Amino acid sequence: MKESQPLISVLLPVYNAANFIAESMQSILNQTLDDFELLIIDDCSTDSTQKVIESFEDSRIFLYRKKINSGYTESLNWGITNSRGKYIARMDADDISLPTRFEKQIRFLEENPDVAICGTDAKVIGGDLKFNYPSSNEEIKINLLFGSSLVHPTIMGRREIFLEYSYDTSKEPAEDYDLFTRLAVSGKKMANIPESLLVYRVHSNQISQVQNTKQNSSAQQSMLRMFKKIPYDKNTFSDTQVLEAIWPSGQHTTDRLFKSLEFYKCIYHENDFYERAKFQKRIVIKKMNYLKFHLNGNHLKPTERIILYLHFIKISPRRTFKYFLKLNEKN
Repeated sequence: MKESQPLISVLLPVYNAANFIAESMQSILNQTLDDFELLIIDDCSTDSTQKVIESFEDSRIFLYRKKINSGYTESLNWGITNSRGKYIARMDADDISLPTRFEKQIRFLEENPDVAICGTDAKVIGGDLKFNYPSSNEEIKINLLFGSSLVHPTIMGRREIFLEYSYDTSKEPAEDYDLFTRLAVSGKKMANIPESLLVYRVHSNQISQVQNTKQNSSAQQSMLRMFKKIPYDKNTFSDTQVLEAIWPSGQHTTDRLFKSLEFYKCIYHENDFYERAKFQKRIVIKKMNYLKFHLNGNHLKPTERIILYLHFIKISPRRTFKYFLKLNEKN
């Protein structure tokens, strides 16, 4: 007799998560919507993670122990390939899903068949991090110009979307941002439920803390992908020059500064991909962040500093006043 297809396949990759995995698993098993399979992919844990998982007796749990430690995104792709659900939901071993999470996400996705992936807000423990990501697809697209705009362990989406796009293993540990930007530029719609339906735990052993440099390198390319949807002259502004403007570094020359300012002037116009008014508002913020980065450093020549101050004042005299008040408070 053929097993019935579960509504949801929950992908839970784990590695040395003995301290948190029981609470994480229990939060899934306690969901008010119980039509799911829980696929746990153990990336060769060396602690008691496997023992904790095996202490649970529930027919919805399937544990796959990899033979070789090959990384988080490969675990996710194994889960996608072997999933049976109509929808795929993400979960991390150190987080907690609130009881109505699946019920509310399924309802949203069923009522909005044009949405490919749906995330939620999250409550953070162990740190001061706040997400407050936008809800609508248009606002999410614009927010992707700044960084990842869905809380990765909260997302749920249609299985065919995950099968088509999957995760790029070379982008780990910023594989989520890479996925969201690829979906966005392909015209797939995303949304966030503006309610905290997951407890997100911040701690020192997280991948994003350990591999910060690699994460930034990957994230830069995802951010660049979103800026390339703006119709600027790709011959005038190389990828390197655009990255210097949108992700500035301490390495600079006067020519680079002028080129970055020219880039911001160039992209401030109508385009077919982003909603114009909201886009222009956020681009102003992006340019201000660029100016603040350089003005807060000690690497500028006096003439360069004056030029950047003038650009700052031109954007908004009121914001300039507030900015200098904060500088005086620090000094």
